[in-house]
Amino acid sequence: MEKKGLLSAFVLCFYMAIIMYVFFAVLHINTLENYIAAMAFEMIGFALLACFIFIKPIKPGFLIPIVCTTVVYTIILDVVNIAFVAALPHVYFVLTNIILLFIYCIIILPMYVMGRR
Repeated sequence: MEKKGLLSAFVLCFYMAIIMYVFFAVLHINTLENYIAAMAFEMIGFALLACFIFIKPIKPGFLIPIVCTTVVYTIILDVVNIAFVAALPHVYFVLTNIILLFIYCIIILPMYVMGRR
């Protein structure tokens, strides 16, 4: 693995560790009703971020906006999950996360398709 890939993997793991620390040590998320939904959507966000960082066959002109948009989506997802994991009922919490994911997909998919051509 080249140095950029190693650095990206380290930064991604460090970011995941910070978010998981906030969830488990600060918020005690494992005692909340929305625990499973929050973890599922966080893992989707982390997987998308890792996928777009380490993917190679996309043109660089499309890869940079995709990675930037994915980083912004992940930050917004973290803020929403941290702010609303205890406050919202389960149905509204999942709905909020699904709407965020839908908006993200509407933005990303055209860029991804055009970058693959």
